[in-house]
Amino acid sequence: MGNVLQIRVMAQTYDESEVEKKWPFLVKTAWEEPQTKGRAHGVLELAADLKDRLELGMIPDEKAEAMSESIRKVYELKLRLETALGDWKASEANTISYDLEEELSVAEKIAAQRKYR
Repeated sequence: MGNVLQIRVMAQTYDESEVEKKWPFLVKTAWEEPQTKGRAHGVLELAADLKDRLELGMIPDEKAEAMSESIRKVYELKLRLETALGDWKASEANTISYDLEEELSVAEKIAAQRKYR
């Protein structure tokens, strides 16, 4: 790494529309419509915003109770992914990314059973 040029290992959602296609009920749970312009709406943001809404009591009680364990797992995986990236462990982060997407799919199934906001 040079004095001016920095090398970073990062994760970013390539196509945010894929997030809405893959996890539509989670997107509706996490974000108001229309979504805020100029702000990322990717996988990592979904994980963080679901956890925030859960902790702030912004998810209806029955839905929150059903989803809380999965949302917490999603957020834990997000933190592990960010830690791995910060430690320059791209291979480990890649593995965690699959686990994160899998757990989001688990949460999506739960959210789909409770379609209301």
